[in-house]
Amino acid sequence: MNRFSITFRFLCLGLLLFAAPAMAKGKVKVFILAGQSNMEGYGQVSSLEHLGNHPKYGHLLKKLKNADGTWAARKDVTVAWKSREGKKKGPLSVGWGAGDQQLGPELMFGTIMGELYEEHVLLIKVAWGGKSVWCDFRSPSAGEMTWDEKRVLKRDSFLKPGLFYQRMVAEIKEGLANIKDVVPGYEGQGYELAGLAWFQGWNDFSEWHLQLDKKPVGLGLIKRYPHNLAAMFRDLRKDLGAPGLPIAIGELGVGGHEMEQRAKREDDHEAQGMMDFRRAQRAVAADKSLKGVTFVPTAEYWDSRLQELREQSDAWWNEKEKKGIKSTEENHLPTKELNDEFLRLGVHWYCHYNGSAANYSLVGYALAEALKK
Repeated sequence: MNRFSITFRFLCLGLLLFAAPAMAKGKVKVFILAGQSNMEGYGQVSSLEHLGNHPKYGHLLKKLKNADGTWAARKDVTVAWKSREGKKKGPLSVGWGAGDQQLGPELMFGTIMGELYEEHVLLIKVAWGGKSVWCDFRSPSAGEMTWDEKRVLKRDSFLKPGLFYQRMVAEIKEGLANIKDVVPGYEGQGYELAGLAWFQGWNDFSEWHLQLDKKPVGLGLIKRYPHNLAAMFRDLRKDLGAPGLPIAIGELGVGGHEMEQRAKREDDHEAQGMMDFRRAQRAVAADKSLKGVTFVPTAEYWDSRLQELREQSDAWWNEKEKKGIKSTEENHLPTKELNDEFLRLGVHWYCHYNGSAANYSLVGYALAEALKK
């Protein structure tokens, strides 16, 4: 064999080794990312650069990029999401949100955990939009429904209590059972359930104004939230065989700290309902019968400027309707300068943090930091 053939063979071997997935060493660290649409993630990838402008956390943006400025893909962190249409598993990068151009808390969460552990990190996402704890995620030990819950269920008879709790458990177990097919280079070293990040709440909060049979029932759903969520955590630990599973609850931060000021006004019942709900989330972590549960504040990450632009956009939409102007990506707002700023910061629904990728990333960062401790 001549020198050229030997060199060529070694070059091919080197290319194969470079292309091969990194071998996972030690027990795989498994984190469950669960909740509803905000855990799915509606942060617009096009707005992620704005994270770099944050006065306190702007440095985190560098963690998400390659040296050439492109978005990094981490081979040491795998995302598995059975309910995601299209790709079901793959390396952590942008595009693991509700759509290919969207992201959720998983991006920064997985980045922080990937830096922390030498072992491979697996993120199992179990999230579905528009789901409540009082009904969809209702677990066995939540017990009989309250009068308020029964009235809402009677109105929405299409709902199936507990269906998505059952799906959540089934999909987590399926992901763990098939871990060899999910984690690159898996060699049978086993796994450790390292934590659960829970980011949910809109559907349990948003009925705050609801009245049925001339009686207020929406606030009753909020009042019952601590009982229902604590029951779900207990049942989930039991069903997964992980009695000490660490859990972090991400605060419903929609509206930011402005909600605290608005709630002081006697007539702002929405803000009062939001503050009641945040207290309900805190109460679960304060439950002495539940150890290893942490409440994670996130309201500080709310982008007030983006919200101002959202309100201006909504007003401009009404004007366009009156004037017969067709809505496009170029006229969310009446001037190019404002429209460009709006697109740069986010653009999605209010309940989805107005599409701010920076907001979702900081939520992921906070959840990861809580579970690191």
